[in-house]
Amino acid sequence: MRVGMIGCGGIAPTHIRVYKSLENVNLVSLCDLNFERAKALASKFRVEKTYGNYIEMFEKEDLDLVDICTPASTHCRIVCDAAEYVPAILVEKPMALNVSECDTMIREVKKHSTKLCIGHNQIFSPNILRAKALINSGEFKVWSFETVQKESFELLKAHDLAPAWNVEPEQRGIIWEVCCHLAYIQLHFIGDVKEVYAVGGKVRYPVYDDFTVLLRTGGQHFGVIELSWVSKETEIVYELRDVLGKRLQIHRDFDYLVEKSESPPFNYGSVLRSFLVDEKRLLQKWTKFGLSYVKKKKLLPTFNLISTYIDNIEKDLPSPVSPEDGRNTINLLECIEKSLNEKRPISLSQ
Repeated sequence: MRVGMIGCGGIAPTHIRVYKSLENVNLVSLCDLNFERAKALASKFRVEKTYGNYIEMFEKEDLDLVDICTPASTHCRIVCDAAEYVPAILVEKPMALNVSECDTMIREVKKHSTKLCIGHNQIFSPNILRAKALINSGEFKVWSFETVQKESFELLKAHDLAPAWNVEPEQRGIIWEVCCHLAYIQLHFIGDVKEVYAVGGKVRYPVYDDFTVLLRTGGQHFGVIELSWVSKETEIVYELRDVLGKRLQIHRDFDYLVEKSESPPFNYGSVLRSFLVDEKRLLQKWTKFGLSYVKKKKLLPTFNLISTYIDNIEKDLPSPVSPEDGRNTINLLECIEKSLNEKRPISLSQ
């Protein structure tokens, strides 16, 4: 399979490492408006061709798949152009800046019978898969799902983990660049969200950077999103609760899942037991974190997404994350933003 990539910024090396690890996949070309950046990345990963214009790349390379790793503001135009030349497209999250652009993209790929997959890779994380399997088996009946992500944008930027445009209103800010992951995972676990109510504000940046969202479904279960990019200490935890009171916690960056089922420490014996349980969990968490770097397990979600998509392309199966899934996520993000702006609950339109 011949693959080309558009966009040589922050996420591109992760995608390149995945393609380089797959058999029968040849990453033949990189493209970026900053041609020197494309050349530098191509040299680092031994990619033969570089381009400054993606149409030229399409016309010359006869690609089977194009991977689009550019800002969301460019996705609609590039996907629509790519659909005329390439039979399969992977586009990074978020799918687009608004639902209207999503609809345009969906119409265009259908017109050319082109496959389109959206890069929501977190549902392919090992412990997200494990939790979903427990739910599908009937062992865990979800009552609520809370996703918490608290980080410092300044710290992320200092370590080249977040570009400056993440807090620019033109790119729709943190809601689009960060909350899109939390929104998609919420839809993945609790399904039919009917109404959102968001509260928060623009604490440090010209975009919403600290907010909480309540998600009401058509049934009794519900979801909660907490997101802050003005927090000094990082915390990224997803918690599922079931109707019997069981709690599953997924610590995303530690590749760690724990069932919270210990009794409260009402006496000296239970205090000691709880202390030992906490110490054991702490050791397991940091051990997994260290091993994730040694074994490069940080690549796993992206590897699982891309390898599954390539397998589906070869077998002519649907995309693992469909454009309709991507559109539903953008629809939810628009409602969250509207609720923050208007300070009231917002019903989701389809």
